[in-house]
Amino acid sequence: VYKSTDAGETWSFIGLEKVGQIGAVLIHPANPDVVYVAAIGNPYAPSPERGVYRTRNGGDAWERVLFVSDSTGAADLEFFGDHQYETLYSEAITHLKKLGGEAVEVDFAPFLETARLLYEGPWVAERWLVIHDLLARNAQAVNPVVRQVIEKASTMSAADAFKASYRLKALRRQTETTWNQVDLLVTPSAATIYTLSQIDADPVTLNSRLGYYTNFVNLLDLSALAVPAGFRDDGLPFGITLVSTAFCERALCELGKRIQRSYGLRLGATGSTMPQVDAAPTTPQSGNTVRVAVCGAHMSDLPLNHQLTDRGARLVRTDCSAPHYRLFALEEFSPPRPGMIRDEPGAAIELEVWEMPAERFGDFVDGIPAPLGIGTVELSDGQQVRGFLCEHYATRNAREITEIGSWRTYLSSHREPDSNTN
Repeated sequence: VYKSTDAGETWSFIGLEKVGQIGAVLIHPANPDVVYVAAIGNPYAPSPERGVYRTRNGGDAWERVLFVSDSTGAADLEFFGDHQYETLYSEAITHLKKLGGEAVEVDFAPFLETARLLYEGPWVAERWLVIHDLLARNAQAVNPVVRQVIEKASTMSAADAFKASYRLKALRRQTETTWNQVDLLVTPSAATIYTLSQIDADPVTLNSRLGYYTNFVNLLDLSALAVPAGFRDDGLPFGITLVSTAFCERALCELGKRIQRSYGLRLGATGSTMPQVDAAPTTPQSGNTVRVAVCGAHMSDLPLNHQLTDRGARLVRTDCSAPHYRLFALEEFSPPRPGMIRDEPGAAIELEVWEMPAERFGDFVDGIPAPLGIGTVELSDGQQVRGFLCEHYATRNAREITEIGSWRTYLSSHREPDSNTN
């Protein structure tokens, strides 16, 4: 951290040299000697220096006032001084709540850290591979801004690539817990907006700011949709981005369409608006839905989860069955799949409970191949829901994995999930 007391003419170092990347700095408006620093830490590895720090004497001494873990950094919503964008984002959250949404705050630090990996990490080497021959022959043929970004790759090593890859896997595990709390993230599409002349003056920094809330999407294999959500006083547009897990594009498009209609904004320069629709909650009412317990590839982030989300299903909770079930890996079938049967001695099997519109349940069941089917599954709390079960004959020569208790865990220790497993 550096401090200037003469409007930036000179700077002095005031500490926190080991905290790594900094997500936010807050200066007390009445006492500039009181400063809070949110430390994200090392973007490539767990960092014990993460947390929130405070000084009460202008940086002569610092104390850490908040620490969660060495894998949890601290950051804040960032609008780079654009107070109108900040207000529009707050108004957008209020608008979504009026449509029936529930706002839940989550830890955004691992998403931001992932975003920084995109251009600060070795992934830029993929671009370098495409044009390195041209750079060697005629570097001036490449746009100087593009060249400045891509040439960083020439200094990176294989060790850098592995280090960043491991860090990305750790961040992906951290962010996965977010989807147990929410159906989707709602971020600003951009933290602010710039003119072409501003971009020309500082293209790398300003383009990086424009991707502040979205650069993590590709690296984490997520789906996202940008939706118009208002205008600044000068007429420049503001938007929000809906982010969810992979293969949720259809659900996001449907929700985005409803949100855009509810705003009643003009369509570009036409002056027309989208037809209005009722601002009713998009989640079906419980009386018109069916709850389904899934224990295989229909679970979140596994290949067939889209068969639920495409039908408008939502995750109700992660749970286990009652301790009366056995789990088998049906490897004699092509492709292999999990089979759960009710039998003793049994165990609690990991599963997810999803809720889908009743009118979509029939065609969902119609697509389930033998020896699997839908029956009644007892959950850990004694509640009974519809769920995947297996015919007993299919388990006769199958490998029993009841002790593992989870198809996801079994896959992680044996093979990648197959796109046709249940």
